[in-house]
Amino acid sequence: MKTKLISGIVCLFLLFSCDSSFEDLNYNHNNITTDEVIPPALLLKGTMLANISINNSHLQRIAGMWTGQYRGEISLYLGIYNYDISSSESNSAWTYLYNGMLKQFSEINKFYALNGTDTEGQLIIGICKVLEANAVGTATSIWGDIPYSESINAEISDPKFDKQSDIYNALQTKLDEAIAILSDPTTKTTLSEDIFFGGNKDKWKKIAYTLKARYYLQTRQYNLAYTAALNGISDYAGTMKFTPPTTGATGTENLLYRFMAGTRKGYLTVNNTFCRNLLDTQTNFPTISRRNTKTNEQARRNHLNAGGITGTGVSTIINGELKPMDLVTYQENLLILAEAGARTISFDEGLLQLNKVRIFLASPDSFDKRSAADIKLYSAYVSADFANGGMNNLDSIDSTRALLREIIEERYVTGFGTFMPWNDARRLRKNEYDIAVKIPLNNTTATLHPERFIISQTEINANSNAPTGLTIFSPTELNE
Repeated sequence: MKTKLISGIVCLFLLFSCDSSFEDLNYNHNNITTDEVIPPALLLKGTMLANISINNSHLQRIAGMWTGQYRGEISLYLGIYNYDISSSESNSAWTYLYNGMLKQFSEINKFYALNGTDTEGQLIIGICKVLEANAVGTATSIWGDIPYSESINAEISDPKFDKQSDIYNALQTKLDEAIAILSDPTTKTTLSEDIFFGGNKDKWKKIAYTLKARYYLQTRQYNLAYTAALNGISDYAGTMKFTPPTTGATGTENLLYRFMAGTRKGYLTVNNTFCRNLLDTQTNFPTISRRNTKTNEQARRNHLNAGGITGTGVSTIINGELKPMDLVTYQENLLILAEAGARTISFDEGLLQLNKVRIFLASPDSFDKRSAADIKLYSAYVSADFANGGMNNLDSIDSTRALLREIIEERYVTGFGTFMPWNDARRLRKNEYDIAVKIPLNNTTATLHPERFIISQTEINANSNAPTGLTIFSPTELNE
């Protein structure tokens, strides 16, 4: 891996650029920086922006096409929608991870090794560990084995590919280290360069716990996922999301807006997708619709209608110019408690946590109504709704399995715009199909769903340890 240092100033410039989205940044690989010249706080902001691009841009949109949430309509996206994809589609995200984040974290650590760590340095190091866990966790979930333990060692030109399971274990340790630092009473509590929480270490600590819960869920360690989530994000104010600046400047908007309103207009749509039909509020799709006497998804369906924008900065639609982009959320933490609680504690615990999600959905914090006529109906479920013949168990399966099926389906629609639906599909498809969302294939000739992205072509070209023979239909270690 031929990593090069990228100037944090370049990453910082993204936030105010008027020419292009930070998703499409062309990094200047020739910038010269030193530990003494670039303050870690400036490098930190660049890593945050790179993390957003890893989690909320090109590869996420592809995962959304492969899970029935978007449709590719023309050109490149039509081909990818039909599972025709090359390894070069991973190039940009690979660069964000290794050059835009891991290399920058290495430089930050060097700075403090040379200059000592003050209370602000403690905070920055703690935040960096959480950000690293967020980005690397996403990376290993979508690519499988990747370089990690040797990835930024300047003396190793061809780093090994660590096993996916080993990376998940390493990330749990990384998050434990972050929690210890963020729990230290001497660690600073404010940081203006923190675009998420302004340096609020308690909120960062809860993000760390929710990420621990996320990765325990992905590795099917459900008891540990539940325990971690108990200490995770406890209210909507603790959600980690990027809110585009209110300037409305081109290049700083919601990434889905920039894609759909910019040069790729018409490439992607939500029309006639499985997800949209699942949220149908009439009777057009009776076999899959979530509509029942306690649920009306009209407001959410309209919110997820990524299409034409009326009004600058509108936020009542998922691709509104200034619509915040989710990374780690309160509702995800509740849904982890719901699923893991139902699996390891009791039916009642799972139902309790699911109803907390429904309370959130009915609140103004969940998603804005696009019009006064929109309906948001999320009444509390009761145990009878999941009993044999109940409204959420018409096929008379075990009541706990019926509850889990509803929780997983809620994760599918709540996770729109994130990798959650794809991660769940791959986690459950093989051994728990009874509760998995039944996502259809995108064409009549396909027989398998994609299981991974192929690693970056630039890495394949540069690293002799890069795996060969993999296709998008090859399961990762976790889902074999």
